[in-house]
Amino acid sequence: MNQALARWAVPVIALTLTLTASGGAGASTGATSSAPPAAHTVPHTALPQGLAPATTLRTAPLAPGRTCSPVSPAARAAASDAVTACVSVAAGSAGDTALRTETAPRKLVATDAAPASEEPGDDDWVDPGTDPEFEPDTDDPEPPPPSCKVTDPGKWSWSRTGGMCLNGAEITYTLYDQSGKTIGTGLIQVNSTLATSYKSLDLTESINAKVVRVTGDVTGLIVKMQVGCGAGCKTVKKEPWYTNTPLTEGKEIKGTVKYSGDAFAAGSTRSSFQTSYSAYVTMPGAAPTDPSASWSSPVGAKIRCDTEQPVLRGCVIPTDDLPVLTYSRSHPKYGIVVPAYEEIMRRRGTDVLHSVNKAKAAVNRAATCAPFTNLYPGKKNADTCDEFPPASTAEGGQDQSLCAELTPKVDNGVWSAPATWPERPATGAETCMRLHVTGRANYSAGGVLGSLRKYQRIVDGDPFRIEFTA
Repeated sequence: MNQALARWAVPVIALTLTLTASGGAGASTGATSSAPPAAHTVPHTALPQGLAPATTLRTAPLAPGRTCSPVSPAARAAASDAVTACVSVAAGSAGDTALRTETAPRKLVATDAAPASEEPGDDDWVDPGTDPEFEPDTDDPEPPPPSCKVTDPGKWSWSRTGGMCLNGAEITYTLYDQSGKTIGTGLIQVNSTLATSYKSLDLTESINAKVVRVTGDVTGLIVKMQVGCGAGCKTVKKEPWYTNTPLTEGKEIKGTVKYSGDAFAAGSTRSSFQTSYSAYVTMPGAAPTDPSASWSSPVGAKIRCDTEQPVLRGCVIPTDDLPVLTYSRSHPKYGIVVPAYEEIMRRRGTDVLHSVNKAKAAVNRAATCAPFTNLYPGKKNADTCDEFPPASTAEGGQDQSLCAELTPKVDNGVWSAPATWPERPATGAETCMRLHVTGRANYSAGGVLGSLRKYQRIVDGDPFRIEFTA
């Protein structure tokens, strides 16, 4: 075994593959984004293999606002002394604050024994003929339905795939007489929950309004609402409910609105937009003319919709908390390649990769894997080129002459990746490689990245982190 090979040889201990210090187990470190002060870590639950969505919940306070207008003669039937009505919207501090809570996904770690050496023949596996880094297995299990978690009253909260919530926004209605004295008030609490989808450009948002308290001449209020969204989006259903029935204290009204994220600019394949809200609050008998209170979703929570994946169209809310691609060394299908991936990332000195589109990926793959000599030309799926960094990343596509060409194997419980050709030994300094592996292992490893791309709506230019587990 030459010196370069010795760097890759590692023992199998306790049914998991581990690397020596020179192999870099857990040594991949680098450009992860620091979370802003308003970030809160949320719990994890299981997801499909390798899938680890952004798990940091972002929050932002609701921006306050206030408007005043004369009380119409029709509304004075219930409050004859009323002259002016003012409506303010602000972050709430009390009242009902419970919406749905999020069970955010966690990374699923395989518990199988360390993979055995691959046999050079994989006839029981059928190549579906698709690029797994863009079109993973169709039987890949679905992630949990998107939901967001409320932390503090009167704040927006959102995550990349968990949607966006506003909890406990308070609208205060105040009646004044001619001398400016308060003669009645009403407190309305508004909650909203917007769900995004990795496989649809249609967005649905549930909204509810509850009259928490009324005083004095205010015994009930008519509450109407209307939503909108920015360029790249269109509203399909603008009003969550249609009624002129006053809400008395303790009464609540609920409804849904709908948006479509497919209003792309000419020549564009993605859009990014905020949502906006207008509340019309009046005394019974008054016809609303202008919105009493208006607000918008945070600029940091812009919804991004795209048509850039080969099959699915969908939307996410990008954040600085990067999606995480997780590879397990003990996975029974692709585990044979993981120590090699891990070593390359250690040499690169970063744990971040950047996505490219399918056309660029094809160019990258050809640069690293063409030409390629099949070691077992007479055996179906026995030998394929597995390039790393992946062709579907900006870091992939290095010229094959600069990459180590290796054949991973496990002999007597020891994993190694010797140079495929004696006349072309590995130097131990390469930052890219092409591996000789079975079609099953190659497709399975690519499918892990494909699942992350699919469920996280990772598109051209998006960064993501890569990590390795036992």
